[in-house]
This record gives sequence, structure tokens and C-alpha cells, in this order.
Amino acid sequence: MVVLALETSLELVSCAVWDGANQRLRAEVQAYAYQNLTQRLPALVATTLNEAEVTLDNVDLIGVSLGPGSFTSVRVGLAFAKGLAMALGKPLLGVRTLEALAWAACGNESDLLLALYPSRPSRPTEVYSALFRKDGDDLFWEGTEQACDIAQLVTKLQERPETNIVVVGVLPSGARQILMKRLLGKRIALPLTPLFPSAQLVAQVAWRRWHRTLKPDDPVRLVPIYVLPSSAEERMGMTVAELLGNNSQPNAEEA
Repeated sequence: MVVLALETSLELVSCAVWDGANQRLRAEVQAYAYQNLTQRLPALVATTLNEAEVTLDNVDLIGVSLGPGSFTSVRVGLAFAKGLAMALGKPLLGVRTLEALAWAACGNESDLLLALYPSRPSRPTEVYSALFRKDGDDLFWEGTEQACDIAQLVTKLQERPETNIVVVGVLPSGARQILMKRLLGKRIALPLTPLFPSAQLVAQVAWRRWHRTLKPDDPVRLVPIYVLPSSAEERMGMTVAELLGNNSQPNAEEA
């Protein structure tokens, strides 16, 4: 099975082709696409397919990141993946970005997994984060995605009963020192190098889910995951749903 995947949660976007049958990456291409993702995405996909030596006809499944992340980039990537899937008649799976990171963590069943990455440049100590635990070959959420300052996150971790915490993702500046100093009594496994959200991780999670369920997502109901309000919503002091008086939009758990 050939999986084509897109990751557009951050400014560093990527496209990957994953060979599910042989469990190997055929190609992955990354690019910085700040404010020009709409124009660059078709060429990014074409380049990736060319490097993987496959065509769109060879693609069996399309995976796409759902965020959280850049308000516009997540929506552009999802819209592109939806259009591609419907035009080609291919199944589509949406993957939560923090979940994809968590699957890359090396932890034991008793460990608490913390996946995180910076949320926005204007707040350098704020992160998107989520907690998970592994049980055999399964990954379970401990809560849902959140955006908070690293100091607030540490306070929440202090209240957790787990002794071992495995961190995966991208730490903001100074976070390593804060985690080690304030989480006394816990054993913290910090990443040696940053692991950014990537299309390869999205492809692996999409393939794993498809292999287990053979059930695609409904493109109509698949929506981005927004933990933070957009800049427009912040200026208005209300969400788009509140502005339109529409509370019927399905949430990410339902999609």
C-alpha cells in the first residue's frame, strides 16, 4: 500500500510517500511555506511523487495532519488533501499532529508520553501539547490537545502520578532547564534532537489506522483542530461559530 501524506501544521511543511507493505519511506520533501503554501503545495506533492518514483494512480491512501498549528496552513493542507482524495477516489484519513509525534516516542507501558511543539512565535514559551500512554501496541490519550506556557505545563505534570515521563517533539528555549529543575522526583527522558511534525509520521499513523480498520474519514466532516483562536477571532473577542450563531459544526472527536 502506498500512502501519500501531508503535514502543514507549522511553517516547515512536508509531503511524504510511505510504502506500507515494506514499512519504508519512499520519499519526503520539506519546505518553508510561510504565507505561500497554497501556491507551493502542488509543486511539493509533484516533487515528492517524482522522488518516490510513483504517480497519483499508484497512491492507495491519503493522510493529512489536522493540527493544531497555523490557522491558515492547517486549513489549506486539509482542503488540498480533501480535493485530491475526492478527485482521485482515494480514501482519506486525518491525523492529529501531536498523536503522530507521540507514536514516535520510545516509552514503556508505565511511562507518561508528552508530545509538544511551540505554538506561535509571538509567545516563545507557549507550546501545543498532549499526554499519552502506551498499552501494548495501542496509544491512548490522557486528555486532549492544549496550548499553555511551559511553566503551566510543568505544574500539571507535577500533579501526575507517573514517575517516568518521556518527552518527544520540539522544546522551546529554556524548557529543558525548567523541566529538569521543577520536576524533582520524576525521571524525565528528553529528546536529544528536536523532532518536528512531519509527513512521514502522518503517513505511518494513517497506514496503521487503515491497516486496522479499513475505514476512511468522511471528507465533508473532517475538520482542523484549533486549540487557539485565530488572530481575527482574538480581535473580535469571539469565535467564528459564535459570530455566525452556528454551534452545529462537528468537533475533532466526532470527525
